[in-house]
Amino acid sequence: MKLGINTFFIMKFGLEAGLKFCQKLGVKAVEVDATETDPTRYCDVDTLVANEGERRRWLDTYASHDLEIYSFAAHGAPLSPDKQVAAEYSRQFRQACALMEKIGVTRLVVVAGVPEGAEGDTSPNWIVNTDKEGFPEALEWQWEKRLIPYWTEHGKIASDHGVTLCFEMQILDMIHTPAKLMRLRDEVGPVVACNFDISHMWVQGIDPFAAMHYLGDLIQNVHLKDTLIHEPNARLHGLFDSTDSIYPEQRGWSFTLPGWGHDDQTWREVITTLRFLGYEGILSLEMESEYIEIEEGLKKTAAFIQPMVLEEPKGPSWWEAEELHKRWKANQA
Repeated sequence: MKLGINTFFIMKFGLEAGLKFCQKLGVKAVEVDATETDPTRYCDVDTLVANEGERRRWLDTYASHDLEIYSFAAHGAPLSPDKQVAAEYSRQFRQACALMEKIGVTRLVVVAGVPEGAEGDTSPNWIVNTDKEGFPEALEWQWEKRLIPYWTEHGKIASDHGVTLCFEMQILDMIHTPAKLMRLRDEVGPVVACNFDISHMWVQGIDPFAAMHYLGDLIQNVHLKDTLIHEPNARLHGLFDSTDSIYPEQRGWSFTLPGWGHDDQTWREVITTLRFLGYEGILSLEMESEYIEIEEGLKKTAAFIQPMVLEEPKGPSWWEAEELHKRWKANQA
């Protein structure tokens, strides 16, 4: 496994300073943000697609800091009812896939998005309860008319560039549970994989270890983020809490640093489970805690998780190593 980082969280730094900061954290690989508000500091996608010389210099910059470009991230609002927003996301998505093919990177982290609830609506509608009349039909309309057609088309684009789509199962997203991710894969095909962010499982009360075993080798990218349940608030507001996240002291839960919501033994079990599933990819640092400064949060997260990262391949078991040693001694006699 490799300690990594999403470049979105180091936007406060210039490129050179940001990459040096990554080195100091012990980061070995990066997840390059390609579609957020201003990702050009770390990846000017349009320029890099068009200009081979700039692309070589860009790759050399990361390599000179001993940083592997492991994956790309294309978060955004792909299913937005705002046609201009959706069109710009689609353009950026296509460009990101084109760049990835040129440099040999195959994993793209995405969210599925949230569409309107019916033709002509102007607001996204996240439907999580279908008890009331009209909601089951609206949810199925979202799947059949918006979600499946969009990701069938964009999945084909990704496949044509040799890219796998690693869907993040986020709250406030059409694909927010393992079962929904599996349905999307059944509908769209093997281009659909998973970016596993355990914090979104804890928010929803989903057993994250059951989720990991259910998804298995579909997990192709991993984000490191914890969830702190604020028990006094949660008892009043529940976990589907509409309190604005800028007031974390009032909410039922907050995203936080690994180790600040669940203890180190839980996190060791996370790493162990990933090893059992054969995952040897990036463990990508995030910092989405509203009550901790970003740089400080990244430093504390890296210090907490670094001793747990299993950096070397498994290799022979101890009894196999013992047998190999016996054979070596016999050959020396």
